[in-house]
Amino acid sequence: MSGSQEHVPSSFDNHQRDLVLGILIPGIVLSAMVLVAFAYTASQRRPRPHLHRVSFRLLVYAMVSKRVPGAFPPLIFLSHLCRPSFIFSATLIPIETLITGPISAAACTFAAFGSNASLLFSACMYFCMALNLQLVLVHGVNGLKMEKYHVLGSFLLVAVCSISPLAAGQFGPYNGVCWYSNPNPVTHMLWLVGTQSFWILLMASSELARTFGYFGQNDLFTARSVQRRAGPTVPAYNPAHQYGLLTLYPLLSCALNFSGAILYLYLVKHELNFRLRILDLCIFNARPLLYAVLAATDPSFIRAIGALRNPHLSAGSDSSQQSSSTAQSRSPRSRNTTPSSDTDGNQAEGGNLWTRHGGPQQIGACVHNTRTHRAPEHGIAPDSSVVEDHKDIIEFQI
Repeated sequence: MSGSQEHVPSSFDNHQRDLVLGILIPGIVLSAMVLVAFAYTASQRRPRPHLHRVSFRLLVYAMVSKRVPGAFPPLIFLSHLCRPSFIFSATLIPIETLITGPISAAACTFAAFGSNASLLFSACMYFCMALNLQLVLVHGVNGLKMEKYHVLGSFLLVAVCSISPLAAGQFGPYNGVCWYSNPNPVTHMLWLVGTQSFWILLMASSELARTFGYFGQNDLFTARSVQRRAGPTVPAYNPAHQYGLLTLYPLLSCALNFSGAILYLYLVKHELNFRLRILDLCIFNARPLLYAVLAATDPSFIRAIGALRNPHLSAGSDSSQQSSSTAQSRSPRSRNTTPSSDTDGNQAEGGNLWTRHGGPQQIGACVHNTRTHRAPEHGIAPDSSVVEDHKDIIEFQI
């Protein structure tokens, strides 16, 4: 292979499979447990409003895109001895290192296509989390309106970047793995950069810039926070703390994607040494475990668990919030929201929702039976005393 070194067998090859299994299986199991906990919590009426957040749904999409491929790890582990190609029909994670027998070309091509699509889509979702946070807090854009564009744009990018090399026959066995397989190093590099590395590095750089960008503009960690306590075991609502925790997802994605993309580019022309091969395996296969740990400590999920464990306290809080919402909705100002909707909407879109008004408006975890007539894309007017439907609340847009 011109310009590229062939894989040289070493003693590490005998333990590579054990290393992959040791890192991958705990991550898949923990991710599955977290997703089941998410589904159960979201199915309950009391904690459901805590999970009604755009970034939380983007997180679930990213986890599903990485976890669905490994949904049947025991079946995959037991079946690889007799039917190697079955592994690739059940998982999109490139686990050709787990197979002791020969790998068919079609199975290897499908594995490379699936792992590339899964990697790109999860990277897009974490980038959209950082982008959505800035759009809502800095520019006053309605995050619920933007959610469908985040998902649709990510899907189109992943489709183009994954189907193009698949149709051109660029996927297949390469140096013992299923990846971009063009024997020409220049062509290999062009396909890798154009359909994966460029986009991953671009999204990682943008995540880093946007994260520190809106921290610098809004000074979230020193700004006055709005605190609200629903009960003794339900954590207080601290926007600055919650927004800061949300940035951990794109920051982790940035670190993993930067290091992974650089290693992939290095692999085109060089054989990875012992240490770099271990680092490469850890970076790729530790993603499920790291993201699952962050997801399990998500602030909205923690608050939802608190509401689930104390339904009576949550019910009392909901009743008081509903009474307050009803009283405000009956006020003269709330009955006259339609004529001023355009003005309020322009204020919400043209200004910084955090810095202009000294902090986001106080909001309840569960707001029921309250309706207004303002356009949802305009969001909530920062100076309005109206408690709107949950679709217009800033907490649910981030």
